[in-house]
Amino acid sequence: MSGSPTRPDVIVIGAGVIGLVTALCLRERGMSVQVWTRDDPWQTTSSVAAAIWYPFLAEPRDRCSAWGRVTFLRLQQLARDPASGVRMQSVVEVFATDEPDLWWAGQVPELQRLHGEQLPAGYRAAVRVQVPVCDVPIHLQWLLDELQHKGVTLVQREVANLHEALSVADLAVNCTGLGARELCDDHELRAVRGQVLRLAKVQLPHAWIDDSGERPCYLIPRSDGLIVGGTAQMGDERLEPDAEDTDRILQEARRSFPALRNCEPDIVRVGLRPYRSTVRLECVDLENGKRIVHNYGHGGSGYTLAWGCAEEVASWLAG
Repeated sequence: MSGSPTRPDVIVIGAGVIGLVTALCLRERGMSVQVWTRDDPWQTTSSVAAAIWYPFLAEPRDRCSAWGRVTFLRLQQLARDPASGVRMQSVVEVFATDEPDLWWAGQVPELQRLHGEQLPAGYRAAVRVQVPVCDVPIHLQWLLDELQHKGVTLVQREVANLHEALSVADLAVNCTGLGARELCDDHELRAVRGQVLRLAKVQLPHAWIDDSGERPCYLIPRSDGLIVGGTAQMGDERLEPDAEDTDRILQEARRSFPALRNCEPDIVRVGLRPYRSTVRLECVDLENGKRIVHNYGHGGSGYTLAWGCAEEVASWLAG
């Protein structure tokens, strides 16, 4: 990472998936962009995510539906290029009720309800869909390579005040996730702890989501193994792995897929999802023609909403 000798049109603060995608969309609209980041992109919450397209812990539903649809279509397009690290994945979601709330169903094509022998034992309803999955090690690198190729500079620096960016550019986009709690004095932001495991060299015929109980259970096949989760511990900011969580995650995965009973994780990681009652996507006009856009609070839906939110930001700043 290095600085840039020229004054950029816009500075994007934060290099998780929200920041990287926002920077890419702005650059595609012809703007010169710098990304400022305190953390290496490989140390952000985005690097830990299961990265499946699925709305989780994000509101309001109407706006998230629109952002999610834009993101779905963009990721579906990227899935045609293996280098992007995006692919379409069959997913089965199971429910404990006969009539589950499928508010997001209109955003995906060809949703299939499972009946009879297709319905997994112990559940009242289930659906099968094809959704994008981002193989994080490949996709994050693809985003970074695209930005570099298009002339976007990453600058590693900590920002104590958003006006630091506005002293360098007239426009700034705040994509700092949980960091916005201090940066914007936004005490509505809360961490939701997510712990995931990787079972190397294990693949399943489809992904699996069970959000019907107290804790989410999901299994996401990726090129680097099977990502298994998880936790959604509101207000818990522990970043170290918890052995009891690991055991429980494995037990729930093995209950649904007994073939995993002899598989042990080779990686255990923790990320803190940035949750608030509503995603904050807002443009604030300041004096002297300067503007700040806030783009944070996506909960567990960063990869699900990133392109939709970024396109809206670009429509405000690039016309």
